Amino acid sequence: MAETLRLFISATKDLETERAVIGRAVAELPVKIGIEIRRTPAIGGVYEAIYELIANCDRVYFLMGRDISAPSGMEWFIARKLERSVMALRLAGASTLAAQDFVRLLPSGGQRFRNGDELARLVTLDLIEILNHAKNRYGLNITELELLNLHRKRINKLRTPELLEPGGAEGGGILLDLGHREPMMGVALDE
Repeated sequence: MAETLRLFISATKDLETERAVIGRAVAELPVKIGIEIRRTPAIGGVYEAIYELIANCDRVYFLMGRDISAPSGMEWFIARKLERSVMALRLAGASTLAAQDFVRLLPSGGQRFRNGDELARLVTLDLIEILNHAKNRYGLNITELELLNLHRKRINKLRTPELLEPGGAEGGGILLDLGHREPMMGVALDE
């Protein structure tokens, strides 16, 4: 019998809207299976309630933004305590000192993303791997597995370049206009 894929999405306060990106990625999968998406209620939750929400999830997506915030820190520690499968994703760019300290807890610092499209790509590829479970826990037939494979190829074609340190004007710099300045020594040569 096919199982329901259970996901828990933890996000810092500044990435609240990125939860919808994961929902969109799930909806765009080319297969229709039972998928349950969980989260701590927006008004907050007590430890026991969060524990129950995470306890039997297949995957926890932990979205780290510019700063660590409640209840995401508690959700992270509960997921680790329960030995849940966690995919840590963090927004590229500057972050607070508290967030920088928290990132040290994430395996390899978490996978970085710059925008919703990159987040959707990372999550989609991860979901495809989960659904290709060796024991076919989610009851997919051969046609559905092939549709997932084609979807993966399509998503990989959209691959964005690896995140590098900012360069150019984004990383700061000095622009020199040598054509309009007197040379410091020597004689200026005209072309």
